[in-house]
Amino acid sequence: MKRAATIKMSVFFLSTLTLTLTLCLFLLSGCSTESQRHYELGKWYYEKGLINEAILEFKAATQQDPDSYQAHHSLAIAYTKKGWYDYALKEAELAFDLHPSDENYHLIQIIRQKKILEPVYESTLIDTLR
Repeated sequence: MKRAATIKMSVFFLSTLTLTLTLCLFLLSGCSTESQRHYELGKWYYEKGLINEAILEFKAATQQDPDSYQAHHSLAIAYTKKGWYDYALKEAELAFDLHPSDENYHLIQIIRQKKILEPVYESTLIDTLR
């Protein structure tokens, strides 16, 4: 009885894994360019919380297509998540230069605010811990 349940669980796991991998390959193969593949994979990594991997993919996308404002925008967000505000600001400004929009403008403003507030937060935290 246990063996039958184990076999059913194994089959279920393998079919779920196969379906997931097939879906990922389908999504990635539907991308028209190498840059788009890197960008889509970066979004997937970011959604899974794998920020370092997302950064690598977004950087690859910007290297393949320097005019991809979406890749620069997403890279800016990922850098912000890591607290790397100087890099984030550079990428956000590039995104805005390529595609002037309210969304890109607001991203620049948010990063600038975070960059200003970070030292204040750190000094408050240090004072609290003393």
